[in-house]
Amino acid sequence: MSVPLRQLVIRIAGNIDQTVTLTNPVTTIGRTPDNDISLPNPIISRRHAEIRIGPDGVTLIDLGSDFGTYLNDQPIPAEQPYRLTPGTEFVIGPYVLTYREVAAGESAEVVASEDTDGFEAPETVVESPAVAQAARVPIALRPPRENEPVPPPPTNASSYIQMLPAPFQENDFLQRFLLIFETIWEPLEQRQDAIEMYFDPKTCPVSFLPWLASWIDMPLDDLWTEDRLRRVLGEATELYRWQGTRYGLERMLEVQAGVHARVIEHADQPYVVEIAISIPEGNPVDLDDIREIIETHKPAHVGYMLNVESS
Repeated sequence: MSVPLRQLVIRIAGNIDQTVTLTNPVTTIGRTPDNDISLPNPIISRRHAEIRIGPDGVTLIDLGSDFGTYLNDQPIPAEQPYRLTPGTEFVIGPYVLTYREVAAGESAEVVASEDTDGFEAPETVVESPAVAQAARVPIALRPPRENEPVPPPPTNASSYIQMLPAPFQENDFLQRFLLIFETIWEPLEQRQDAIEMYFDPKTCPVSFLPWLASWIDMPLDDLWTEDRLRRVLGEATELYRWQGTRYGLERMLEVQAGVHARVIEHADQPYVVEIAISIPEGNPVDLDDIREIIETHKPAHVGYMLNVESS
């Protein structure tokens, strides 16, 4: 019995972006180019999901992604395999992926994305379940400590009095005396309980951002907005990893300048690349700033041509 040809048809905004034939036992899906299927969108995790082919068939597994993998408008549990059958559709970010099987002998037309060497203008807002979920995800705060003292009643008594032996708990002087130390120590204990938030660019105080940047020798501009500072620092490790590559330059322009960029290489000009950027309406961008980003992060021996389009 012949084995059918297994394929994934990937659509975005209703248009086919690519069709991928599944030949490996494990196919990885994620944002970065080192995945078998690369879906370049900020809300997609670096390692988002896997498709595995085994004796029991084809299964989809979410790898604990930030915004989930959706099936029938519901996120599938992380690290739990879900069986794929022909015609099954699932959503990752703004992409809709359809699993299909082509029987041996039939025409297996591979639909490629149109004009892959040209510039793709950014899509308008795609209201997928994952995007809607991303907008609703709050910052997770720490759970209460198991041994955390019960908040004191609205009196002048300190909650620390409850930690003393019973004969001392009725002493009015001790109740008020311990309140002095509680007033000093409690804010420090609360800060220590949430210390990890001070080392996260998304949740730390604004004054901590230059300090975090100094850890990785990341140059910052005094004119950058707070949102831009947090975006750059949040992805600094991954941006450094891809520095000097086409994906790294495209991602750096997206994170730092807020523009969609495509780096196009031409075979007849091996040391010159074309950089096409699309500036969204109502989002003024300083071209000198964009050129500075390109000069800083492109390979030193490579020249470039900058094309600017409005979307």
